[in-house]
Amino acid sequence: MDNTKYKLAGIAAIALAVLFPIYWIATFGFIIDNAEIAFRADFLELSGWDILFVAIGALEIYVYFSLSKYFRDQIGGGLIATMLLAMAFFVALFHSTVAVDILLGLSLFPSIAETIIDVTLVAGIVFLLLYCFALIGMCSAMLARFIALPTTLKLFAVGMLIAAVLQLTLVLAVVNIVLFPALMLLLAYHFLTDEHAVEVV
Repeated sequence: MDNTKYKLAGIAAIALAVLFPIYWIATFGFIIDNAEIAFRADFLELSGWDILFVAIGALEIYVYFSLSKYFRDQIGGGLIATMLLAMAFFVALFHSTVAVDILLGLSLFPSIAETIIDVTLVAGIVFLLLYCFALIGMCSAMLARFIALPTTLKLFAVGMLIAAVLQLTLVLAVVNIVLFPALMLLLAYHFLTDEHAVEVV
């Protein structure tokens, strides 16, 4: 197995653990007074936060692809790897909504801007929900192999399942601003150490 590849994934997970809370703490700070107005205003302008949003999405996709490859290398694929790819796909769709920021930020389609924003907000929620269902599928598949997994991945699976449930509540999703980075650091530790072996049972 190419340890360098997984060490890069570990570094990406660390970067994600740092950038994720920076973006979302700032975002929730902006919307604390009126979420709908703040989100609509964000769609109408381009800023450095849009670049950070794209960077976070790219890192998350890379981490999930790497973890999917890890499971394929270790146990020949299966539902875990498939669900990780599905997660990466839905993350890509969610973060692709930044394209709307670009279109509206350039003052394109001003006559239907409100409609575009409404559709994008609904689509974003749908993508997040689909991501959560894929995440629950991934965690369930991991827990089915619980005994065979290294301790770090056991903790990761349980933690990500909790994160998925919190995300589905929408209201408690704010807890993931802390929980998700912690889980990324745990995954980074797994990637950066030499304990990569998964016992096939």
